[in-house]
Amino acid sequence: MRKSNAEAAETRKRILSTASGMFLRQGISATAISDIMVAAGLTQGGFYRHFQSKEHLVAEASAAAFEQIRALIDAATAGKPPREAIGLIVDYYLNQHRDTTLGNLCPMANLASELRDADDQIKEVVTDGYTRFVKLFASYLMRLDYSDYLGVAESIVSVMVGAVSVARVVADPVLSETILRNARNTVNLILRNAPTSTGLEPDHRAAAET
Repeated sequence: MRKSNAEAAETRKRILSTASGMFLRQGISATAISDIMVAAGLTQGGFYRHFQSKEHLVAEASAAAFEQIRALIDAATAGKPPREAIGLIVDYYLNQHRDTTLGNLCPMANLASELRDADDQIKEVVTDGYTRFVKLFASYLMRLDYSDYLGVAESIVSVMVGAVSVARVVADPVLSETILRNARNTVNLILRNAPTSTGLEPDHRAAAET
């Protein structure tokens, strides 16, 4: 029985991993359940032993994608001071336009047009993914003494997601790079101009404390 449960869990994991990559690269509508099962080396009939519907799979695959990108970000920023960590996260997120490795792809930026019309269970996953990104930035911004750290975090996440979404659909690669560069500049402007409790810019405050 244990072996059977372990095999079922491994099969489910394989379907999730395959589906997540195909959805992010090809889109949800363009990816059929049969395509996913073939790519995973499984028969289509076995799908419903693991997932109730395609919508159920999309929700779980999106959650897995959020977990993957968050794990990679956490590893890259471990032990880094707040300002450096924020810069690393912004660069990491914006670079997914160039690096299409599965772990780098975010459902919000890559599937935005399709997720708009998704059902509630999928939207709940996306909302949770967005909220976790906001809280991640807010945790660093709070340590830098920003007064409205939550609002600043929401602005940064919105800029990043919007920039990658547009950069991925325009035909001109030079324009794509311009969009991403402008997004970085916008984030820097937000960080520079947002008020802190001390009235000092975050870098100046850090220097004053040393």
